[in-house]
Amino acid sequence: MRSIVFEGKTWSKYEELRKTDQKLHTNLCKIIQEMQREDPSRGIGKPEQLQHNLSGFWSRRLSRGDRLIYKYDEKAVYIFAIGGHYDTQ
Repeated sequence: MRSIVFEGKTWSKYEELRKTDQKLHTNLCKIIQEMQREDPSRGIGKPEQLQHNLSGFWSRRLSRGDRLIYKYDEKAVYIFAIGGHYDTQ
């Protein structure tokens, strides 16, 4: 089972979602659990390998406008962004 590593301020965003948007938070938890146990390049949320300056990163849909941006290796999944597709934060 892979470890989950929250990079930067992603833990704060995770906690914020837990308090403000239960449906989105539940979706996020399902995706994280699946990535821990199985191949992070497959599964729910339509995993997509990013290109160009984000090469090496992956994206999954949490909702129509919200995404999870991450990288992974054999030991861990590194979460770099949680939130709106067009967030300016």
